[in-house]
Amino acid sequence: MFLKQLQYLREIERYKSFSKAASACGVSQPALSRAIRQLEDELGIVIIDRKKKVFGVTNEGARVLKWAHDILKSISELRNEVSVTRQAIAGHVKIGVIPTAVHIVPLLLEAVQARCGDFASEVSVLPNGTLIDKLVSKELDIGIMYYDQCPQAKAFEVRTLYAEQQVLAASRTFQLPEGEDISWDAASRLPLALLTREMRCRQLVDVGFQTAGAEPTIRRETNSLELIHAEVMEGKVATILPILSFPLRVPPPGRLRMLRLPGFSPGAVGIVRLSEQITSEFASDVWDIALNTNFQDNIDSLCKPRPVPPTA
Repeated sequence: MFLKQLQYLREIERYKSFSKAASACGVSQPALSRAIRQLEDELGIVIIDRKKKVFGVTNEGARVLKWAHDILKSISELRNEVSVTRQAIAGHVKIGVIPTAVHIVPLLLEAVQARCGDFASEVSVLPNGTLIDKLVSKELDIGIMYYDQCPQAKAFEVRTLYAEQQVLAASRTFQLPEGEDISWDAASRLPLALLTREMRCRQLVDVGFQTAGAEPTIRRETNSLELIHAEVMEGKVATILPILSFPLRVPPPGRLRMLRLPGFSPGAVGIVRLSEQITSEFASDVWDIALNTNFQDNIDSLCKPRPVPPTA
């Protein structure tokens, strides 16, 4: 039995397609199919139910898949352990995070560094579905995502990290009200760039406008935070996003104003992992550090107005 066969099997389960799995693995579909046939012959069982029009695995195949995930996870941990030993570092952790929570990661990693010393990490920015899949396949140790999007099942352990703070952000080219707040009605009259409707962040924004009885002026819809940031900084549009989704260290003070929207129902961002998974001691330490780090104070401080530098 070769590790490549188990990797192929994992990707087939993920994509529910031989052709997509082959593309993800960088091999031809015939080569991938042949490898799975060889694995089935070696084990003396049928793993993939090829009689059904819809992809499925047999009962025996489901057990093989579980072993495949465990074996591949163990191999990954072994490689990480060897790397940790060679580099003389505290450990290695794999974290997945949704795009709108990406700036929580530096805060977490700083807290881990302060507690544990030098360490290695892999951070993947992923949509909810992919993040969950990678937790299930044990390719991630920890996921950070909207709490209400986390799987509420015994197989997962879920905890809340912080309440999200969404703000309206615009450059100084727009005339915005003085103070720290803006009404939903005033926000609706600005040309807005928003995330697409399937994203949880956008759904919360839509609820805010609907509750206020306001119809937003939408000029851009995209799943790219980078595009929204670029257009906002160019002064073409305003936006409503979680404050932690902005490249906070990039805009100089005064270039961007951020105003709170009264009555906004914030989403809760949570941390999730497989409850049954035997993680490394270091990954468990990172989990505990995340739960004991006060992210809320950092978010609240970011929502305060930033001073405008004096003009020459």
